[in-house]
Amino acid sequence: RLIIQPDRILAVDFKTNGVVPGEPDDCPEGILRQMGAYAAALRLIYPDRRIDTAILWTRTACLMPLSNDLVMTALQRGSLP
Repeated sequence: RLIIQPDRILAVDFKTNGVVPGEPDDCPEGILRQMGAYAAALRLIYPDRRIDTAILWTRTACLMPLSNDLVMTALQRGSLP
């Protein structure tokens, strides 16, 4: 889900994992990389807006905002040989 605002884009991914992490740092690496990839792509499309990402855990109906540093660091780790 994309929420497009004049100064900000929020990309929310819905996840149905059986185990919901308590903190963003505890999210599975693959999910963090995926969110980093979304953020990187959205920056190319919307270079003049802030890009934020979050996960909506369907099991608990909880929205978990993810920091840009967290998702971009995970994306970079996934790019290493």
